Amino acid sequence: MDTEIESRFRTAGLEVIGQPEVDGGPSVEQAFRRVVHIDAEPVERIQRNTADAPGRLDEAWRARARAGGVLSEDGTCLVAAGMKGGWVHVRLTEDSDISALRSPDGDLLLIARSPSGHRVCAASTEGGDYWILEEDFPGPA
Repeated sequence: MDTEIESRFRTAGLEVIGQPEVDGGPSVEQAFRRVVHIDAEPVERIQRNTADAPGRLDEAWRARARAGGVLSEDGTCLVAAGMKGGWVHVRLTEDSDISALRSPDGDLLLIARSPSGHRVCAASTEGGDYWILEEDFPGPA
């Protein structure tokens, strides 16, 4: 695993468990293409220019990720480590703050999927807002 990515996740308060054995479900590229595209519609928008925006984003993303089954009972999920880095198995902690994953220019793109691969919940920067996006990936029939 790339040490810079691992450090970035740890700095955001995520417990890095390691690179998972992914058996089925969408790849990072497939998840990215389904949730981040020109016609994407967020399930929630949070204005970035408010003082409490990072906290509201973190709270809203956690709530959506839990409700959608992206977060397991123990707070784990798979997080994209970039298009070529694949998925990283992480656990949210009390200190986790997904807004801390912003790049130096202030943009954010977090794509997380359930360990089963059935659902993705993402957070991104779009103009003056943070967007939360969701997508289902049904299993084989």
